[in-house]
Amino acid sequence: MKKTIIPLSVFLLAFLAFILTAKSAVQGQCNACDTTNIVIYTDDSTKAMPWKVQIEAATGMEVHVFDFGGAPARSKQAVIHFHTNNNLAELQPKAVFFQIGCDGIADTDDRYDQLLFDYPVADVCTLTGKNARHKRMAVSKPDQDISMDNVGGCLYFMIRILRNVCRDARVFLLPPTTEGETADMTLCRQIEKMSDMLCVPFVTTIDELHGYGNVLNGVKPHLGKMLILGDSYCQQRRWINSLEKMSDVEVVNLGVTSASMRDHFTDREKYPYSSNPVQADCEGNHNTLACQILKLQRMISGVGLLKGERSLAGWTPDIILVEGGGNDFADSPEVEDQYWNHIRDDIRTSFAGSLAYLTKSLHATYPDAQIFIVVSAGLYYGHTDKPFEYMEKARQQRKAAQMLGFPTINWDKDCRLSFIFNNSAGTGDGSPQNPFRYNAVTDETIDLLHPNDYGAQFLAESAIYWISRFLGEV
Repeated sequence: MKKTIIPLSVFLLAFLAFILTAKSAVQGQCNACDTTNIVIYTDDSTKAMPWKVQIEAATGMEVHVFDFGGAPARSKQAVIHFHTNNNLAELQPKAVFFQIGCDGIADTDDRYDQLLFDYPVADVCTLTGKNARHKRMAVSKPDQDISMDNVGGCLYFMIRILRNVCRDARVFLLPPTTEGETADMTLCRQIEKMSDMLCVPFVTTIDELHGYGNVLNGVKPHLGKMLILGDSYCQQRRWINSLEKMSDVEVVNLGVTSASMRDHFTDREKYPYSSNPVQADCEGNHNTLACQILKLQRMISGVGLLKGERSLAGWTPDIILVEGGGNDFADSPEVEDQYWNHIRDDIRTSFAGSLAYLTKSLHATYPDAQIFIVVSAGLYYGHTDKPFEYMEKARQQRKAAQMLGFPTINWDKDCRLSFIFNNSAGTGDGSPQNPFRYNAVTDETIDLLHPNDYGAQFLAESAIYWISRFLGEV
């Protein structure tokens, strides 16, 4: 038995090392060509065929179905079969669907964060130059320490291989059933849990796929005029640039780097807002999203405009996005239990209270605009020993939005910018002499926190998806 397993492990690790360090001609071809194919990888072709028919009808593209060579999808053998027989170079797919677990057996251990990550592994994490900082942090485990006999491990390896061989292919997960068939709910929850950790969509009905028409069919939706409140993701503007390319939209962007969604202090007389929030002034409540409300009112008045600002007198948005939370920690369970009271009593130091104030103010100013809450993307907490606290934070933002009756744009679920694929592993060994770095450049980010132009595409696509779905344009 040992003689069989060890060579497979060595072979797999050697292959992964190769694809992560070499840019092959095949990869270049895959990225450069127009794609007209979709692929489903499954461990039961009979369950995948109905999806093939419906996806072809929904997208107008040819769908190819491949299995894992008879190996159970959650196994080392299946991963090896996938990377040696994945057909990516030949087909150059526009999208790839993974359907695993068709045996209906749930994982006995679904603590996927513990299966994929070590935390905390070090107390040293630096910026550059003299700006060293000391933090506890999490990094992904070495490949040889990650098991492939579970949903988390096999999807980690398969999607990692896919993204390095054909990075522009969009990734989706399918349930281990035909559409409409009853599935084991525990297994489906485990697949959905992993889809959230990977930030790729879990498509349970064909209708959910229609919102990705801009990705799959190049549809350019009309979004009209849009007002955005936000933090550095918005001020840096990369995802907004992508949004403007992918849709017909006119954007007014009020985002400020380092802005928090919540107030830092309840006493707003001692800690007032600023109508000119700036990155360098985060004392008190001077750089919160509530400050951007004051800035908006100043711009509407047309009085006291600063350099680069425009008068918004007479300008009316069709859509308003409230983005933020990246600079906030998750609310404690005790605070979350008080969300209704915070909404009622105008306590703006929680997600519920702050969003209640922001949406109430925006609705009073623009009663006909549709407001969306953009929940946090999943990168920031990778700098700490809590790599998935962003999922808790996003859940709380979504809960607060639902309590207030506003739809969400779920960056935590489907924007692809997952900390699993954008973390400090490989940047050092955690020692003072060779520390992990949390500002390293990755394929999708400029610093493990903010998207680069490539990563920004996925944030924009996610925004278009949720807006289009809500407005019924797809």
